[in-house]
Amino acid sequence: MEFDEEVFLTLYGDNLKKYMKDQISQTKVKDNVFEFDITDFLKNYSESCDINDQIIENPKLIEDPLLHIFKKVCMELFGDDDHVLNELEKIQIAFKNPLGCDKRIEEITSSEMNRLVKFEGNIITAAKVCALLKKACFVCRACGEISYKTIHDYFEEPKRYCKNQNCRNEMSIDYDSSSYVNIQELEIQQPIDLMRNPDDPPRSIRVFLENSDGIYSGRVDVVGTVMKKRSKQNQKLPIFEIYAKSNYVKLGESFQKIEVKDIINNYDLINTLDELGKKENIIDILSNYLIPQIKGYDLVKKSIFLQQVKACTKFLPDGSELRKDSHILLITDPGIGKSTMLRKISRLFPQNSYASVTTATGGGLTANVVREATEIGDGWVVKPGVFVRANEGTACIDELTVDKNVMKYILEAMESQTIHVNKGGINVKLPARCAVLAACNPKRGRFDRNMGVVEQIGIPAPLLSRFDLIFPLKDSPDRRRDAEIAEHILDTHVETATKNYSKVLGSIKVDGITVDENLIKNYIIYARTCAYFDENHHLYAGEVDERKIKSPPLSKGAKKLIRDYYVDMRKLGEGNNPVPVTARQLEAAIRISEMHAKARLSREVEEKDAKIAIDIIEECLRQVAYDPETGKFDIDKGMGEIPKSKVDKMDKIVDIIRELSVLSSNGLADECDIVEKASEFQISEKDVSDMLSKLKKSADVFSPKYGYYRLT
Repeated sequence: MEFDEEVFLTLYGDNLKKYMKDQISQTKVKDNVFEFDITDFLKNYSESCDINDQIIENPKLIEDPLLHIFKKVCMELFGDDDHVLNELEKIQIAFKNPLGCDKRIEEITSSEMNRLVKFEGNIITAAKVCALLKKACFVCRACGEISYKTIHDYFEEPKRYCKNQNCRNEMSIDYDSSSYVNIQELEIQQPIDLMRNPDDPPRSIRVFLENSDGIYSGRVDVVGTVMKKRSKQNQKLPIFEIYAKSNYVKLGESFQKIEVKDIINNYDLINTLDELGKKENIIDILSNYLIPQIKGYDLVKKSIFLQQVKACTKFLPDGSELRKDSHILLITDPGIGKSTMLRKISRLFPQNSYASVTTATGGGLTANVVREATEIGDGWVVKPGVFVRANEGTACIDELTVDKNVMKYILEAMESQTIHVNKGGINVKLPARCAVLAACNPKRGRFDRNMGVVEQIGIPAPLLSRFDLIFPLKDSPDRRRDAEIAEHILDTHVETATKNYSKVLGSIKVDGITVDENLIKNYIIYARTCAYFDENHHLYAGEVDERKIKSPPLSKGAKKLIRDYYVDMRKLGEGNNPVPVTARQLEAAIRISEMHAKARLSREVEEKDAKIAIDIIEECLRQVAYDPETGKFDIDKGMGEIPKSKVDKMDKIVDIIRELSVLSSNGLADECDIVEKASEFQISEKDVSDMLSKLKKSADVFSPKYGYYRLT
């Protein structure tokens, strides 16, 4: 489409002038950028509908006449004194909401060159913000002529020649009198859910974002002009790289907010979801269907299902959000199917992510600042990791214990749900509001029945304490159960081969309602966002303010049940007894009870929800924090610390060594005498050996010669 500026101004000038005057009066100019909302303009001036195609075909050429009209309107409104003129030199036009130019990143090719496109993607690399020469002030050194030129192409040296007929010299840039804007280089990758084939390598495009305040992570909507840059590797050939120049990038709405808008506009779907929510055992049905490849482990599946629903969104008076995500750790024997569970959940929603510590670094899980080849700046870029990409979703971390160095990176992400990076002059805080579903195997490959569960994984106590639920999944032979699992696996293979998904992998009927994977996704989003509250529907019409979303509160009965459970458990730890629970278990019980209430579409957290939450927590405590020596729960044992029963034995061994050392001639305690004395206090020889090893490791005792000990 050939562009003629004079014709353009004749056809659209008057309407553009009216529209801009109205927008300026509403203070729609921010940070020296006027966002020209094409869709909004066409709603008011439908007779100018052709302007949309003109802008798409000629975005660089149209920018200047639009800017000319804008300046004219401003001078009519505010005058034309030097201050106004100087401020107008800083103004830029940004195109917003064009129609009919939506593209996937993989579709942006040479055919789109110099055209306006709109696309969305995830930020995978973000450089620091720099200054860009936007409007160059040219001065003729011979005659003093001054002129201005807007820079459209970053990679061509700006030149201008004097218009004075008697001069015609090449002009110089007066950098002090020129205008500048912020610019940031981003690499934006096509999301998996927008790819034709999710198994193909994802495509990405480099975007130069003008007027950027600094954006480092998230899914974004981009409106930009496709441009070319000479390839550095092929300077002899006319080969160019494609990039996008943009001054309008908007953080996109999360997947769940987009989905919930579709749900609340589909009344038939709402009726189906509401009907499902009324079923007494709907949570058990859906949680089993969520991961159909795995047979059994119903409590684990239920906990993972509730994790996807999430707890209620709540804010403190200072605006900080209380954590609504539940973190789950699976410790499994080989062959249980932990990786299958994690991969299934990672594919459930686009914002869910999967990573295995066998191939991931700490920075790859959280965020990295690295030196990398860039077109602008000093080469320091931010690379958001798995936790940041899983913001508002679930980070599925497999083989957690393979690399101990990785564990320290994810501690902050699990607790504060933010990632701080400070390196190379970049200091940013990235959101990581995600649940964590992690899995690992015991140190020796399989569970050792003579050791506690947590002792066999080597996860530091501070990190371990961040998990609300810890499930050990042991592979214990059982003839009846093994037969069921074998039948289930065989049926799965038959169905995938014949494509007749009827028994294991197909949809299921719940009182006449067909439940498939798409419906269960809708159900989770419907419950998670509390869209079953009619009062919340209007909030999803525009920008969603989470502070206004209504959620099911704790009923008096549920509150009393959780409080009494916590107080009663704490009472068991009075005196010299081990501490059974801490406030972390209290908060976990609250979150899980809220998840359970939301999962059955309840407007209130009732006693039955609190009872389920307590049962789940108690089952986890029974498996990881139960001390058989005392017959009591010991939270230290569950967090990988030494249980109180062993601490008491260690203290007794120290007393025995002290006593024997005083009585001996050489000031040393013979190990045989220690064993004999310890037997009087019902401490076995094996326990003595274990306690001495731990005391040596903690430097409480040392052995100057074999078989003899003394206190340090």
